[in-house]
Amino acid sequence: MRFGIFCTLVLLALSFAPVTRAQSPIVVESQSVEMDFPDAMRFVLRASSVAPIQLARVTVWQRGVALGSRYTPAFTPKENISVSFNWNFQAFSSGGYLPPGTHGEYTWHLEDSAGNSYDTPRQSYIVQDKTKNWRILANKDVRVSWYKGSDVFGEAIFGRAIVAREFFARELEIENVEPLEIFVYADTREFFEALPPFSAEWTGGRMFPEYGVIMMNIAPENVEWGLRATSHELSHAILHSKIRGTIGQLAMPHWVDEGLAVYNETDDHAPDEHFDEAFTDAVRRNTLIPLRALQQRFPDSSDQAQLAYGQSYSVVKFMIDQYGREKFAALLNAYQQGVPGDTALRQVYGFTQDELENSWRTSLGVPLREISSARLPTIAPRPTYEVSSSLNNTPAPTVEPTRVSVVQSPPPDAPTPAPSQSVPANALCGAVLALGGLVTFSFLKRRRAFSGGQD
Repeated sequence: MRFGIFCTLVLLALSFAPVTRAQSPIVVESQSVEMDFPDAMRFVLRASSVAPIQLARVTVWQRGVALGSRYTPAFTPKENISVSFNWNFQAFSSGGYLPPGTHGEYTWHLEDSAGNSYDTPRQSYIVQDKTKNWRILANKDVRVSWYKGSDVFGEAIFGRAIVAREFFARELEIENVEPLEIFVYADTREFFEALPPFSAEWTGGRMFPEYGVIMMNIAPENVEWGLRATSHELSHAILHSKIRGTIGQLAMPHWVDEGLAVYNETDDHAPDEHFDEAFTDAVRRNTLIPLRALQQRFPDSSDQAQLAYGQSYSVVKFMIDQYGREKFAALLNAYQQGVPGDTALRQVYGFTQDELENSWRTSLGVPLREISSARLPTIAPRPTYEVSSSLNNTPAPTVEPTRVSVVQSPPPDAPTPAPSQSVPANALCGAVLALGGLVTFSFLKRRRAFSGGQD
């Protein structure tokens, strides 16, 4: 009887014991990422199995982009394979451009003819420009890399980036931002070799907010301009990181984005002299641009674009000086939550964009603008399906195109201050600031252009 009870208990225990799956016979012998920036990076895999391996698929993610990219390279099925995928930085069809400093992860999925499958654990990679001997200064928020110029030059760029970053954390309560990387190229030819294909010829800097990377063209003897340019681009990157939410990139008035970037270019928040000159002239002649014309893009003519930057700076400065930084921080929080432009202003300040404009005009001593009683358009959220989150989150297995700011050369001056219908908003930051640099170059012969802009 006791023996029977014992056998019964043993059988019951075995019936509830966990079933251990047999390990897949597919064996990964080696895997690596070979970097050849600015041309490509190569994902290489060597594996074997008891049956011919028929499928090898690599999935690649980048920090800040929720959607992974899957590629299935061709190879001859057999028991021992060596397969690779060439991610081409110069062609979107086989990867697409990624800036130096891009952090990411990848994994391989393998299947053989016997029905066995295997997924490699995620491995990390970093896009590196190994053509330069980089020197680095970094803290938990900012990392600056440069290869020409003294330590004093690098320290100046790094120090200015820290101050610009601290303004957002201290005054506007924007603290939870992924670390930002700034790469300083001292030579124009080398800078353009590192940029995406077909970059505008007067580009002096590019921001890649998805990846937390900024690329600048700053010669050591051009450090004064470089400090402003660095602050401007870093401000854009931080602001976009703030506004980007879990459902995508949320829209806000373009004049807020650009005005705040110009406001934060220097420690004392002084205006850029070229923008201020255009703005002062427009105040004197009463030819200011209606704020609603600057909601989504700036004019593409050089004169009107410089006025748009100077005017946006003036409005942002008026809001901060008149109503305080706490309210401005609350406005950014509203934009982050997807609240449209007029609704956000009314929610935080108690007035609309048109009413704000007339209060600002009153402070300048210029005539008020007549406000239409018709229902006015607002800026709606524009989802792009990315998140500023850790790579530990499981992304959807689809391809996400690389999104970078693009600068286009402006055509001749337009006769009216109407916004361009063909140039994206993110283009003009670089274009007009480039023009400002060219104006300065005419007598200093040392400033270059840079582009900021948004996604």
